[in-house]
Amino acid sequence: MQQSSSPLIVVILIGALVAISILVRRGRLQSRNSNLAARERIRPLAITLLDPVVSVIIIGPFVWHFISHSTTHLFAAIVGGAIGIAVGYARARVMFVRAIKETKSIVLRRSGLEYGLVLILVILRSAQSSVERSSSATAQSLVTGLAGLALIEAVARSGFIVKRYLDSPATSAAVTVETDPPSSSLENPQ
Repeated sequence: MQQSSSPLIVVILIGALVAISILVRRGRLQSRNSNLAARERIRPLAITLLDPVVSVIIIGPFVWHFISHSTTHLFAAIVGGAIGIAVGYARARVMFVRAIKETKSIVLRRSGLEYGLVLILVILRSAQSSVERSSSATAQSLVTGLAGLALIEAVARSGFIVKRYLDSPATSAAVTVETDPPSSSLENPQ
């Protein structure tokens, strides 16, 4: 497959990555000012919406190349995508803690699974050219299935997190497990 990305796609990808880095910084500042449990972080909801865009731009052409050449690869991508939906649902349930609707943010819990999936994405992208040259249909189908899983997982996870955000009651960033009860009006009678 020839790697000819259109300039518009490159601009969209760079724009999404810049937006994500700005939003990550905003989330870190918000997290510093909040009392969060261990392994929790605040992230603007927009990051969750941009994540699948980046995945589609990076992984999409790889999957498209393989599924357009073989029905076996199409089947592998569909199976991988079905597994990706299940993994995305599971990750969304594990990661999502609560919504902070006043800042359009969410509290997420870190997990080892997210780092593992990022590693898989890097490996898949790195192995793309060698898999393309491989004559093993089994290896190509396996990689296509894994790429389909990674692509659909990102889209599904984003969708499930957004749904949970929309279904959640509004809470503030300060709502966490507190060890001391908040001060009451009995201390300062007026």
